[in-house]
Amino acid sequence: MTKHAQAADRKPNLTMLYFAMMAIGMGQTVVFAVLPMLGRELQLDQIIFPVPFTDMTFAPREMAITSLSALTALIFSMVSPFWGRMSDRFGRKPIIIFGLVGYSIGTVTFNTAASVGLAGLLGGVALYGLLLATRVLHAVIMSAANPAASAYVVDVTTLPDRVKGIGKLSAFNQVGSMVGPALAWFVSISFLAPMYLQACITLIAAVLVMRYLPPTESHKSRPKNEKKLRAFDPRFRAFVLIGFAIFSMLGMVQQTLGFYYQDILQLDGVHAAQMFSMAMVISSASMLVAQFGIVQRYNGVPINLVRFGLPFSFVGYLMIANASNLPMLLGAMVFFGLGMGMAGPGYTASATMVVDAHEQGALAGLLGSAAGMGFVVGPIAGGMLYRSEASLPYWFASAVMLGVIGAVFHLSKRMQLDRPD
Repeated sequence: MTKHAQAADRKPNLTMLYFAMMAIGMGQTVVFAVLPMLGRELQLDQIIFPVPFTDMTFAPREMAITSLSALTALIFSMVSPFWGRMSDRFGRKPIIIFGLVGYSIGTVTFNTAASVGLAGLLGGVALYGLLLATRVLHAVIMSAANPAASAYVVDVTTLPDRVKGIGKLSAFNQVGSMVGPALAWFVSISFLAPMYLQACITLIAAVLVMRYLPPTESHKSRPKNEKKLRAFDPRFRAFVLIGFAIFSMLGMVQQTLGFYYQDILQLDGVHAAQMFSMAMVISSASMLVAQFGIVQRYNGVPINLVRFGLPFSFVGYLMIANASNLPMLLGAMVFFGLGMGMAGPGYTASATMVVDAHEQGALAGLLGSAAGMGFVVGPIAGGMLYRSEASLPYWFASAVMLGVIGAVFHLSKRMQLDRPD
């Protein structure tokens, strides 16, 4: 069974860590809310790529926009395990600070590149390449914060309280996810104004973490010549695969839903961004209800939270696929938020119970990598499906979610976990 870090007995004040995760949540969802419409404003959906050594061309349309997020997720997936191992080696706090500062720098760099396009100084394939490069820089640095923060919570919580601690961390991340899309209303000033505001908030979070969050010492017990964790370690490979499936569908929906709102409701870019931001706020509010109202009061086996939550997400996907008006779209986000609000903390907490204290950072990095790969595959697949039929991504997500629900039920039986004491 997992060792408890000495820091667990000190129960440090985690307010600054929660605020940091809220800032990161804001950054993630404000990009989801703005990027579809920003991409169209930059005419990325009109880019035509020449096929090398042929006379053929390729017009990816909306997939050119969703691929920006997909590449970010790919880099996150590749780098996150590295940052998790670095937090095991050097401590959680310095890696969290590095990631937060990098988040701000990366956002400003991307905004600068987008400003060049909005000013008409660069366009087409050249602008697309510049945006890709800035997103890579952003992803490499900012991916440090998440695995280190998750491992920090494991360090300072006892096993019975772990699901509550992770749930609270997720809840504050969702507070940020709820506030982030609200910043999209500032697109009336500029398409980039919401992301500039978020970069400032994340930098403030970095300063507060540096000043007030105490360090943990779990990395000092790290064995010499420790073997690197592998993604398909039999202890947790089922969690890696389930996480990949869940976040692939999440990425597919989040990166196409902005287009769906604009096309189904027949809105212009600014109003579509505002309506989509409202939907993201509703989804995040539902997640908070689940995390504060259910997860914080739950004392059972963590995997059961996943079993209870995923059917709600399945219903949400079905509602989106059949939606023809705003009330149906918003109702779907309620179901989706409730499902992910329960499933997310249960999934993470269950996985942490199968490795030792000095492996928690590496595990968090691998789980983050699985989520990152999901956000690679999901947006690309979603863009391709959307080109064929607007509702097809959500029908596909519904079908995949049915399979995931079955896999989770099988996993919960196989684990045969007792209630924590």
